[in-house]
This record gives sequence, structure tokens and C-alpha cells, in this order.
Amino acid sequence: MHPAKPAACVAREINAPIRTVEKWFKGETKPSLDYVGPILNRYGLAFVVGAMANPLPWLDDLAREERKLKLLAERQAIDDMLAEDWRRAQR
Repeated sequence: MHPAKPAACVAREINAPIRTVEKWFKGETKPSLDYVGPILNRYGLAFVVGAMANPLPWLDDLAREERKLKLLAERQAIDDMLAEDWRRAQR
């Protein structure tokens, strides 16, 4: 998602100090509860579950469902764009 300077990008997106996020990425510390909400809002449950060594099965299922819904919405948006292009070509 952030191929260049990921810690800086995440810090900016969730309004956290860059050094704090760098520590998370290095595994030195874990996000406090103050940052769980912003992380979930910005990156979704799959991001949080992906950081867990052994997520609970129900939590993993929720993350997969969230990803599926996101992909379905993206597919619908692509289908809509293709349909519009087809309609324009038919004029």
C-alpha cells in the first residue's frame, strides 16, 4: 500500500508520531488503544489481523469478509465504467 516510506505514510494517515510507527514496524512496540481506532478506520480489519501472529478464527473470518466486500465494490465500479464506455461506443 505504501511502497516508499511506509512508516511515514502510516504516521501521516493516522496522525501518529513517525517514531512511534517505526517502532511498530520494527516490532519494538505495539499500537496503544489510542491508535487502534484510527488504524481500523484507515486500513481496515485485515490490516490489524495481518499483524497478528495467531488471530482468532472469527476475527480472521471478519477480515476476509471485509476484504471480499471491498473487492466486490471495486468490481462493481469497474463494471459500471465498462458499461459506460460501451454505451458511449454505441452512440
